[in-house]
Amino acid sequence: MLFIFSSLANNKAINGFVMAVTGVFIGGPANMISAAITADLGRQEVLAANDQALSTVTGIVDGTGSFGAAIGQVLIPVIEKRWHDWRFVFYFFVLMTFVTCCCVLPLFVRE
Repeated sequence: MLFIFSSLANNKAINGFVMAVTGVFIGGPANMISAAITADLGRQEVLAANDQALSTVTGIVDGTGSFGAAIGQVLIPVIEKRWHDWRFVFYFFVLMTFVTCCCVLPLFVRE
């Protein structure tokens, strides 16, 4: 999807539609992963009886995701200014999606 988005013409309507679809495909799984981690941690005997510990771990998981998103927002203009081309920003998105899949794949295979 990101490869398609990077090669679209400069049409605001098409770009807006593709951006919305891309956001659904990226934002939905990100929220599901966070919720699944929290639910999985809730089943742990150590955390099940301690609401404060569970909420702390949930905050750390959500905070880590927010921090990663913030770093990405800082890197976008740096990448665009360095190479003077928006294509490299989308290549960065593709690379980060690939790295994320590599991190999640062992968990997926194990389950």
